[in-house]
Amino acid sequence: MATINQVIEEVAGVLHNCKMQEYDNLVDLLRQDVRFFFTGEGRSGLVAKMIAMRLMHSGKRVFVTGETTTPSIRKGDALIVITGSGSTPSIVHVCKSASQQDAYVFAVTTNAELYKESWCDGILHVPAATKQRAHNEPPTIQPLGNQFDQSVHLLLDAAIIDSLSEGHTHESLRTQHTNLE
Repeated sequence: MATINQVIEEVAGVLHNCKMQEYDNLVDLLRQDVRFFFTGEGRSGLVAKMIAMRLMHSGKRVFVTGETTTPSIRKGDALIVITGSGSTPSIVHVCKSASQQDAYVFAVTTNAELYKESWCDGILHVPAATKQRAHNEPPTIQPLGNQFDQSVHLLLDAAIIDSLSEGHTHESLRTQHTNLE
């Protein structure tokens, strides 16, 4: 139980250190009636897919980059990118491409400086440890980017919950869940 308690304490610390205004900006984005695209590499990409699925359950039009059925992004769409470092070349390329199409690009990242990038329209800075273990990252007992991935998953799940209208219920969300299992 000591390890579990330490992990919970670490993630709680990360979540409490996020800026509420940035979180609220993400919630406002999720409330919009636009097409949402999600991207990320590695485990961040897996978190992006989980969050995309959660958002789809609310009735939104949602796509994950790299899938064979993902359409082209266009003006008025939103790209939500999950990236610990914010510097992965393939992710930066996707963000620049989306920006060139006049899509809104929102980064969920440990890199608080991403907002300075011309392609970045919004940011949720997640002050968590990544596999890089930069000097400004918090200490963790967890390997690699576990602390970042766990924190982002919880933050984005909460943001989706906060974005739902009162008409959304467990049953209404359940009707969007796959029935081909």
